[in-house]
Parts: sequence; C-alpha cells; structure tokens
Amino acid sequence: MMSGLVWYRRDLRTIDCAPLALACKNNDRVDACFLVSAGQWRRHGLGPNHVEYMRRSLASLADQLAELNIQLHVKLVDTYLDAPKAIHELARDLACTNVHWGREHEVDEVARDKAVRNLLSESGLQVHEHDDQVVVPPGSVRTGSDTGYKVFTPYRKAWLPAARDHVAGSMHERPEPMRQPPPPPAELPEVIPEFEGFVPMDAWPVGEVEASKTMKRFVRERGSDYGRDRDIPSVHGTSRLGAALAVGALSPRTCVAMGWRHAERHPEAAEGLNVWISELAWRDFYKNVVHEFPHVCRNRAFKPETEQVAWRDDEASFKAWCEGRTGYPIVDSAMRCLVATGWMHNRLRMVTSQFLSKHLLIDWRRGEAFFARHLIDMDFASNNGGWQWSSSTGTDAAPYFRVFNPTTQGRRFDPDGAFIRSWIPELSDLPAREIHEPSKMTGGLWNPSTYPQPIVDQSAGRTRAIKAFADTRNAGE
Repeated sequence: MMSGLVWYRRDLRTIDCAPLALACKNNDRVDACFLVSAGQWRRHGLGPNHVEYMRRSLASLADQLAELNIQLHVKLVDTYLDAPKAIHELARDLACTNVHWGREHEVDEVARDKAVRNLLSESGLQVHEHDDQVVVPPGSVRTGSDTGYKVFTPYRKAWLPAARDHVAGSMHERPEPMRQPPPPPAELPEVIPEFEGFVPMDAWPVGEVEASKTMKRFVRERGSDYGRDRDIPSVHGTSRLGAALAVGALSPRTCVAMGWRHAERHPEAAEGLNVWISELAWRDFYKNVVHEFPHVCRNRAFKPETEQVAWRDDEASFKAWCEGRTGYPIVDSAMRCLVATGWMHNRLRMVTSQFLSKHLLIDWRRGEAFFARHLIDMDFASNNGGWQWSSSTGTDAAPYFRVFNPTTQGRRFDPDGAFIRSWIPELSDLPAREIHEPSKMTGGLWNPSTYPQPIVDQSAGRTRAIKAFADTRNAGE
C-alpha cells in the first residue's frame, strides 16, 4: 500500500494545492503535517501578528483536511535544523513511502529542504517537490542572456504568457475524500510561545473558504475600479488578500484565473483587473529575485555599491517614525495604523519606507525588520523587495534622486484628510487645506503639545539623501 505525507508550509489550503492533490491521487493513504518552528521564526524576525494569523489559518486547514479524512499532525520544533529528524520520524511512524511539499526559495528554507530531502532519500522514501507559492515558478523565465530579471517590466512581459500556461495546466481541484477512517481532532497549540501580544484579528477572516469569498467579492464588485482606487488609503480599494496569500490559504493561480475569467466576461472590468494581476506579477517577481539573487536573504542590499551609503544612527528619529510622531501626518497616520492593526496600505508602505530611508537617512533594514514584526501579511520576498525598491538599494529600484515628498503624497492620495483623521484624532478638526501641513497653520492655532513639529525639513532631508547616494556612486567610479 502506498502511503503519502504532505508537508505543509505556506500553502495552507486544499484547493489548488499540488502537494495535496498529487499525494491523494497517487497514494492509498495520506497524512499531512506542519512544523511550528518558533525559534526559527524569531530568528527571521516574525512578529506575533503574522504568527497568530498563521496559527489560526492552520486550525482552519485542519478542519478542511478532516473533511477529506486526512489528519494534520502538528509538530513543535525549534529551528530548521530539527526539521530532517522530525519529518523522517513522522514518515517512519506513519509508514509513509513518499513525501510531498511545496518549494520555498529563501536561503534558509532551501538549505532545510535539502537536508530533509537527503535524509529521506537515504532512507528509501520518495520525495516530490512542487511549485505552489507562485503563478510562475522562480527561475523558469529568464532574460535572453539566460540571467535572472532585474527589472519588472521585461519580467512581466515574459511572465504573462508563462502565467497563461501555468494557470491552464498546473491548477488542481480539491481532492475527493480519501477512503480512510476519519481522523481524530488535530492537536494545535492555543498560542505560540513568545508570540503573544497580537492585534485584534476580527478584521482578518482565516482559511481558504473565507479567502475565496473575499477574492470573489473583490473581483466582482471592486476589481473594475482597482486601477483608480488602489492608491487611496481611505477607501476599500485593494483586495486585502495579502495575508491569505502570505500563508497560502489562497493560491495565486486561482486569483489570476478568476481575474482573467471575469475580465473576459465583463470587458469593462478588464483594465482594473489587469492592474491587479500585474500586482500578482510583482509578487512573483520578488519571489524570483530571492531565487535568482539569494544574497538578498542575507540582510544584504541587492546593489552591492549601496552597502556603502552612510546611514545615520539616529535613535530618536527612528523611534518617532515607529510611533507615528514625525510631524508628517500621512506618515504618522500610516505608522499608527500599522501598529494598531498589523496592516498598512501599499501606497503608504512606499511613503513611509522612503521617508525613513531617504528623509531620515536611516538604514532601510531597520524599517524592513519593523514591518516584519508588525505585518499580518508578512512575506519576506515582498517585504524585502518593497523596502529595497523604496530605498534605491534593490532591483528595479526607484532612482536614488527620486524622493517622495510626504506632504505632496498626502495631498494627492488623501486629499480630504479622511485617512489622516481616522488615525490622528488631534488633527481631526483641521480643514483639508491645513491637515497635511499643520506646522504651517497661521493665526495662532498651532498647539505643539498635541502634535509634533516635523522632525526633519523635507527639502533638507531630500538633499542629504541624494548627496549620500551620490557620494557612494562617485566613490565607486
């Protein structure tokens, strides 16, 4: 009798899950497992918000697997060094003949999987690895000179036909229930030790059923307006699917397939949905960068020359940025939202990251780590890629001399100050013409005890950042 083990990672679903689908197809018996690697997660800088969302998603997965008569075995280990022994022993105890998992592409994960693969193969077990975190597998589209893409636009051009092929040929239906006894209830931890203190989770439904509902509502009701609304933080213009994608409760192939299908049936929605699909291509792009250029996983800048930028060691300014006390309302409202909810609008991620790395000239890695500790939808490739883009150290990055003016960004994307008012109550009574620059109010209405003066002059900060990057470039010539 053939018996398979599905090792879950960031693919916590039963629909369009290649490891599960193929294990069920080719085995008489199937079990599933997940390793809670708390020590490794701490080393990787994950915070309680993402870990708790993952824990809840795991509980939902256990229920979905139970409907298929598949038991989810949750094992507690410390670091990835413990993974080979844990998987090997579980496979042995369950008398498994083969193990399936979905590939991960970060450096530590690649090393972990190699160690597990070697031990299982030495023991005579068959190992099957699948690409399930992405639409197009990393490394499968390359430049004409057979190198990894460093710029998004040509990557997207190559990605689109490849995505069509993978959506058409690589998706999997939810398996039929296995002909094996129903499993006992899964034993999951009530909380992951040292990851307590998470934000309220009511706004974040978990599991593939809720993720699918959210996706369908977005595509049908708001997808056509995505291109217009996605940059406005005060409106519900984005899909809010990042958290589900980050833990794999939703397949990115499913998202692209539904987007294309709806656009074909409703041409008026095509423009907005194509913009959304481009954002999914960005997600694949950053996964591809991690695969092709693994040094970004080692706390290094993609562009080696930018390692020489003279970042400032300014703890007071960094603390003000973290706490939303910079004196720039669009920055402060975004940071307060992140800390309170575990989420930040994508436009504001760019604004706040540029403010830290450019106006304050503080090392982008400090901001990347702060986001990692707070984001519910934490994904290393996307977080690292976004921060390196904003700080002009990464692939396809913004030119170092292009620096967002935070006040201009606020006026453009929050013109009436609706988002600012929702997070900075001390400014809620200000009219739209003054809420973006309260420090310039006239008539004696400014009260510095309720909201801080700007901690840096926008123009001076921009000039300082440009000089710091220019000095680095000049030194390398």
